[in-house]
Amino acid sequence: MNIRYDWTLEELEMLYHLPLLELISTSNQLHNKYHEPSEVQVCSLISIKTGGCPEDCKYCAQSSRYQTAVSATPLMSYEAVLNEAKKSS
Repeated sequence: MNIRYDWTLEELEMLYHLPLLELISTSNQLHNKYHEPSEVQVCSLISIKTGGCPEDCKYCAQSSRYQTAVSATPLMSYEAVLNEAKKSS
C-alpha cells in the first residue's frame, strides 16, 4: 500500500466499512513501512504569547477581561520561537 491523496468516495467507503482489527492491522503495516516502529514521536508546546488577548472568547483565560494569576508576556520573536523549536528536535 502506498501513500495516496486521490481516494475515490467508493474506496473511502470500503475503508470505512472494514472490520476494526483489519483496519488497525493495515494501518500498522503502512505506518511501519514509513516509520521506525521502535521510535516514539515526542512533541512539546510553548506559549508564544501569554495573556492580554483582546478577544473575549468567554472560556479562555488568555483574555485581558479576566483576572488570573498568570503574568502576561508579549509575543515571542520569530527567532526565539525558531530557537526553541531547534532545541526540541
